[in-house]
Amino acid sequence: MKEDQFVVVNDLGEEIVCNILFTHEAADGRNFVVFEFSDTHEISAALYIEDPDKPGEGILQDVENEEDWEMLEELMSHYEEDEETIHL
Repeated sequence: MKEDQFVVVNDLGEEIVCNILFTHEAADGRNFVVFEFSDTHEISAALYIEDPDKPGEGILQDVENEEDWEMLEELMSHYEEDEETIHL
């Protein structure tokens, strides 16, 4: 698996590869990851919480705060603009 990928297991127990589009550290130190499901190309985001006992490993937690979603949507908009510029 590539360094910019991870696997999630859906409700049916199926493994789905996700491609990391970008990460973001908020001013309060929380880390977010924006990613694309490889099977549907749906884009989503999650809060990444690193395991203090295992650097480089952690869990993803749902983004539940509306302010966080607004911030991530704004970042995603900038990301898409940058991607369009690169591919012109």
